[in-house]
Amino acid sequence: MTTDLVLVAVSLLFWGFGEGMFLYFQPLYLQQLGASPLGIGVILGSLGVAMSIAQIPVGYLADRWGRRPFMWASWILGMLSSWVMALAPSLSIFVGGMLFYTLTSFVLAPMNAYITHARGKWSTGQALTFTTACYNIGAVAGPLIGGAVASKTSLKQVYFIAAIIFIFSTLIVLWIKPQPVESLPQEEKHTSLLRNHQFLAYLVMIFVVMFATYLPSPLTPNFLQNERNLSIQTIGQLGSLGSLGNVILALTMGRMHAPIAFLLG
Repeated sequence: MTTDLVLVAVSLLFWGFGEGMFLYFQPLYLQQLGASPLGIGVILGSLGVAMSIAQIPVGYLADRWGRRPFMWASWILGMLSSWVMALAPSLSIFVGGMLFYTLTSFVLAPMNAYITHARGKWSTGQALTFTTACYNIGAVAGPLIGGAVASKTSLKQVYFIAAIIFIFSTLIVLWIKPQPVESLPQEEKHTSLLRNHQFLAYLVMIFVVMFATYLPSPLTPNFLQNERNLSIQTIGQLGSLGSLGNVILALTMGRMHAPIAFLLG
């Protein structure tokens, strides 16, 4: 395991902890700020559109300018956005903070490419699932602590604590080394993904799976609180169980042959 891989993993551990503190409770906080169920759906759906659009240009630019600058930009933007959410006095400002925080998902392509290059003697699957597991280990503790804090004080206080944790995560990732920009072979530069029918079929399948999986997720915390009368602390415990499942699956399937692990997932 290389030093850079360790730094990214530890940084993701802290980020998972901080994000886990508020992520499961975000629809509940939007409700507290005055958003209706329809409004919450529109807000989260709009953020999903912004997240999707941000991926393409950053992946393109990271191939030409390097991965580390975009990783740094994502971490710093996420940290600053978390403070906007923590300090937001109104729904509109909070949603603005959410928008910029959501845009940090552009880091996925350059970060995964960075992890793959920094994997050392590990396989690509082992490196990616290890860092994913580290994030989810943090996300196991986050909802537990977040739910406990929210039940004793308020959800707003949870965002302040998460913003502080993000500072440590950002300071850690700033120590990673740059990687050389890899030039694509000439034949790959002129290859059109739109002509790759197998890849396009894969995209359609991913769209259907993600749509079905994500459909009930945004309002699940509200349903559990409003319809099933669960406390915030209990909702946090359920979130921790979900993250624990992610850790177990990532660590076990990371050692499997990729197609088999994909089908099992």
